[in-house]
Amino acid sequence: MARTDLTVTAVPRAGLNLAAALPNNANVDGNAFAWSEKRRLRFKNTDGTPKTITIEIPGTVDGQDITDRPYTIPATTGDVLVPPLPAVYRRSDGKVWINYSGVTGLTVAVLEEP
Repeated sequence: MARTDLTVTAVPRAGLNLAAALPNNANVDGNAFAWSEKRRLRFKNTDGTPKTITIEIPGTVDGQDITDRPYTIPATTGDVLVPPLPAVYRRSDGKVWINYSGVTGLTVAVLEEP
């Protein structure tokens, strides 16, 4: 399997039913989405084990890699909203890459604000 692109869910001005807004299962090989300053990530973990989500930062400073950004999603009822990411997360192809410590019970949504 390979890294897969995530479906983007538009948030209408009338609001969004968050229970229905987790259309993507996390991929064991990671996911990607096209960067936009209006996009944020939501992760939900229904598994009994916490998960670590790592969002890659592809740049360097003085030749040193920038440390990737981890987020911990608690076990069983973990529901984490990640704010819009700055452009430093955008790779040369315009996408953001997400990696996972495990994917059982983990869903992800890319939400785009109006």
